[in-house]
Amino acid sequence: MNLTKLFSILNTVLPNKIFYGSNIYDNDDNASMPFIVYQEITKRPRGYVDNHPSWYRSTIQITLVTKSKDINLERSLEKTMLDNDLIYSVISENRNSDRSVNRVYEINMEEI
Repeated sequence: MNLTKLFSILNTVLPNKIFYGSNIYDNDDNASMPFIVYQEITKRPRGYVDNHPSWYRSTIQITLVTKSKDINLERSLEKTMLDNDLIYSVISENRNSDRSVNRVYEINMEEI
């Protein structure tokens, strides 16, 4: 799987509210909640052929940002990930200074 396919999967949960890399926006283009931010945080070679990597394993963080705790949206995201063979771990959940909630998932992907 690659990041383009991951975007397509996440986009089914919150259409047109999926962003790569950051949830910080300028004043002209603020994203309204809820939205999802995903980013590749590690990408490590796992196998080698002739001293070149033959495949990589990436760790991806997926952050669901909501105005308040939204269990139904969390379940929808989690079901969508599992339905697409994305085995996730919830690694944190925290309340931001504006009282919004970040729920952070982590998945691993292999790229051959």
